[in-house]
Amino acid sequence: MSHLIRFSLAALLVATAPGCGKEPYEERTDPTAAPFAEFGKRVGEYVRLRDSLAEKMGPLDQTKSQAEIAARATTLATLIQRARDSAKQGDIFTPEVAAIISTLIKSEYSRRSDSVIEQRDDAQEEVPSFVPAVNVLYPTTYPLATFPATLLPLLPPLPTDKLEYRIVTHYLILRDVEANLIIDVMPNAVP
Repeated sequence: MSHLIRFSLAALLVATAPGCGKEPYEERTDPTAAPFAEFGKRVGEYVRLRDSLAEKMGPLDQTKSQAEIAARATTLATLIQRARDSAKQGDIFTPEVAAIISTLIKSEYSRRSDSVIEQRDDAQEEVPSFVPAVNVLYPTTYPLATFPATLLPLLPPLPTDKLEYRIVTHYLILRDVEANLIIDVMPNAVP
């Protein structure tokens, strides 16, 4: 009997030992997590730089005239441009995050119904038609087209009062709201 108990106990120990008798458990990770975290880090670095420059100018006074607010925006944009004089495409939209975002946008567009596509074609006049560049002011001669509400939840979040996504023809751009400055550009992102 003791032989049977020892055998049963040994079998139980082997069966419950870590890694024995089970298929190896492979934890599934979100493939967007690391690239989106890197994107968030780069956005955070930009915002810290931008905020330090804006802080030197003093707080934005919304009660000022439009001309004074515009002058402040121009000054802030100039300070950012100087501080980021070597900024280039892909500094924030890295190739990894650009590939994911482009796939998400194209996938969302492919799921749209015919009526939504027709409405988009009718609204194409609203989408600005210029070639955006990094560290350049967004031309005030073009409208700030409404960003599609169905896309926003798919993209990494931004500090809403500081940065925003915009579509310019087939580009996705990252724009500084107050400075009206294009921070990064992602070509061929939008069908």
